[in-house]
Amino acid sequence: MDVLLAFAVIGFVAWWIRYNQLYRSGAVKIPFFSFGSSGQSRVRKVRVAHRPAPAGARRTAPVNHAQQQEIGQAVSSITKYTHNYEVSVRLLHSTRQANMSKSLNWCAEKVIDDILRDRR
Repeated sequence: MDVLLAFAVIGFVAWWIRYNQLYRSGAVKIPFFSFGSSGQSRVRKVRVAHRPAPAGARRTAPVNHAQQQEIGQAVSSITKYTHNYEVSVRLLHSTRQANMSKSLNWCAEKVIDDILRDRR
């Protein structure tokens, strides 16, 4: 019985450490617990130091300012239909991953066409 309790405590502590790492990196927007008086927790931005990628990780080309503007315009055009920035980013990202040979504008138009098709 003591061994089972020890495993449960170790598992919880490992999970809690990982959850806090994800929260600090911004991957999780809700803290594990909140000391605030309101029901909603405040989301805070935390700067994370650059960590080098693992040796086997795939490297992507850095995005310059013009590419960032183009991506922002594509996301904002999709947001007009979804009314949610995070959903727009997720849809554009998944479409770009599925159609890597196509241009950004093509992917944005495909996302918008899919949204309009699904509304019919």
